[in-house]
Amino acid sequence: MDAKTRIKIARNLLNNAIEMNINKKVIFKISQRIDEYIVMYYREYEDLKGEFRKEKK
Repeated sequence: MDAKTRIKIARNLLNNAIEMNINKKVIFKISQRIDEYIVMYYREYEDLKGEFRKEKK
């Protein structure tokens, strides 16, 4: 599963957790995981010069 898909799934999970009034510690952990996936995504698509490449399709 690629980073972009992981971000989408985790965002949906986070939104559902917020709507269901889940414990704030759990919401925080989900949020941290999303941050990790975003970093993975940027590392995957950023070249050495720091310029953003187009996504692979």
